Amino acid sequence: MNRRRLSFSTYDDVIAEIERLEGSGYERLGEWSLGQACRHLGYYMRGSLDGFDFMLPWIVRRLIGRPMLKRMLAAPRMKPGLRTIPASVPEPEDEDRQAVDEAKDLLRRLADHSGELHPSPLFDRLTADQWRQLHVGHAAHHLGFLIPKEP
Repeated sequence: MNRRRLSFSTYDDVIAEIERLEGSGYERLGEWSLGQACRHLGYYMRGSLDGFDFMLPWIVRRLIGRPMLKRMLAAPRMKPGLRTIPASVPEPEDEDRQAVDEAKDLLRRLADHSGELHPSPLFDRLTADQWRQLHVGHAAHHLGFLIPKEP
């Protein structure tokens, strides 16, 4: 079985997919449960809303981050196995409910947010639309490893 190729346009699209996976149950193709994927996604969503506790050096943001951002916005498919910030890697957990609810709350906050969001540790300042494209593309990547069970 291959991972799904999902594509979302809005934060509401992501919420709908999370709720679909909650309702149907799912099979994992990767290592993370729905709750773990939501916890990981939530780390970046919360950071864009409330701020991150670190920034990569300006040279990294300029020489690596900006070119990577252009590629990601042009073709929002993420490759499996990319390294991520260790603080964003979820702990193994038995209960998905809290992480799922927190992710849906963060998605609603993002949808309702007006004004600037906080800078990305890797990409620096982003518009709200760039953040949306990154968040929904990131969600499509991780939720694509969860296959809904047929009713």
